[in-house]
Amino acid sequence: MSKPSFSTPEPSGAFDDVRVGQRALRLAAQALEATASQLGPTFERACEILASAAGKVVVTGVGKSAHVAAKIAATLNSTGTRAMFLHAGEALHGDVGAVEAGDVVVCLSKSGSSDEVVGLLPTLRSRGCQLVAMTAKADSALGKQANVVLDVSVAEEACRFDLAPTTSTSLQLALGDALAMALMERSGFQPADFAKNHPAGALGKKLTWTLKELVDPDRRPAVAWTDDVPTVLQVMSQGRYGATVVWATGSETEVAGIVTDGDLRRALAGGNVMGQCAGDLASPTPKTLDASTLATQAAQWMQSQGISQVVVMEGDAYLGMVHLHDCLREGLV
Repeated sequence: MSKPSFSTPEPSGAFDDVRVGQRALRLAAQALEATASQLGPTFERACEILASAAGKVVVTGVGKSAHVAAKIAATLNSTGTRAMFLHAGEALHGDVGAVEAGDVVVCLSKSGSSDEVVGLLPTLRSRGCQLVAMTAKADSALGKQANVVLDVSVAEEACRFDLAPTTSTSLQLALGDALAMALMERSGFQPADFAKNHPAGALGKKLTWTLKELVDPDRRPAVAWTDDVPTVLQVMSQGRYGATVVWATGSETEVAGIVTDGDLRRALAGGNVMGQCAGDLASPTPKTLDASTLATQAAQWMQSQGISQVVVMEGDAYLGMVHLHDCLREGLV
């Protein structure tokens, strides 16, 4: 008997990637809108349970839901709710030891009957943990044991076979964000608190860096009131800020003015400046900011003032200058 032969069907035409992508996005948008319109007492109850947790919030799941759970835990941590991610499969092999009696556990399972999640429930219950379920099946094993059920049912997945978790995981993720935002409001979480949890990267810099972090102590342009124009030009070139402060007569600590590129250009346009001194060119009221000023705020202020650099002071002491380009280089604008 000859073996049957199988052939791969030839594609009927060009792939319609845009249409498929639009469908996936629209299904997600529809699921989010439907859930938002139905949000009510159940969501509020879940927030009350999470906010009143004596311990931490534990977010668990398996498969795609585990990846979503990890992200939800990360968002909770960064917005003021102490949380941890627990993979349901690993929990059954020892990691559940991290769960304590006062914890609230958020369990993600579309079916509510994932073996690993269901197998974990008796242990969580025996430790006195309250359970918040995200499931599409309120009458599932998970739904029946949960203190509150958040419905994550969707009309269909974006997968054309209605199999791969797509629309449903988008909804899980968004609902987790909704919980985090509600808890953030309840706790009175502020930008200063956010900064403490984000010390690194561009975000951390925007929230924490002050002008003092941007001052280069080796670039501190300053000239005497009586210094000639060539000296002013040399100091400005070395400083690379397009400006230099001018000391008060007989002082090397008191800032009496500033000479900028603009001051020089205006003086040159008016005639011969080579016989003049720094004091003749200086603007008597330099723009200054305290070293403790947030760099992002300083950058916005410089832009509003139409200036490119600012003199940084610490009390009465001149620390140096910060140029708008310094802020741009560090991603603070």
